Amino acid sequence: MKKTLYEVGNWSPTDCILSLGCGAAWWEIKQTMEQEAGELLLLDTNKDVLNWPDLDEAIAYFEEQYGKKATTPTSIFHADAAQIPLSDETADQIWLLNSLHELDNLEAVLAEIDRVLKTDGCVIVEEILSGGMHDGCGKRLFTRSEIVGLFASHDLHVVYEGSKDEEADYIKFGR
Repeated sequence: MKKTLYEVGNWSPTDCILSLGCGAAWWEIKQTMEQEAGELLLLDTNKDVLNWPDLDEAIAYFEEQYGKKATTPTSIFHADAAQIPLSDETADQIWLLNSLHELDNLEAVLAEIDRVLKTDGCVIVEEILSGGMHDGCGKRLFTRSEIVGLFASHDLHVVYEGSKDEEADYIKFGR
């Protein structure tokens, strides 16, 4: 059964959400317009893709679409996911939305996820689980068992699995 990101994440209006490798963050802005969060932290290395003028444009677009003002405070970080510039146990949820396959040094990324995720937090991975090549970036995609194994090595275990759409799946991890 297909679910929305909110149905999988079920975040509260006080939750801090960190999105790693978020690109232009249109999807994240859309999600927090539909369901407010306490804070949205956006991390991507590419300053040409993730920047305030483009983010302000996305916010304005979704404010017009939904007929309401954006209320979730949002911050931008230009950093490598292997060196997240946040304090320990900052995030209630960490999102990897079609980005895990693009990240380098996955062991360091997972160690950082483990460090910045709150004890009762969760990680939501949205990926195409084909093991083939990603059409957009040309990088190899993971299989389900590869992703589950990566997260299990950091004591993060599957708490939910399901389809996002015809191509992508969600896997939610908790401690």
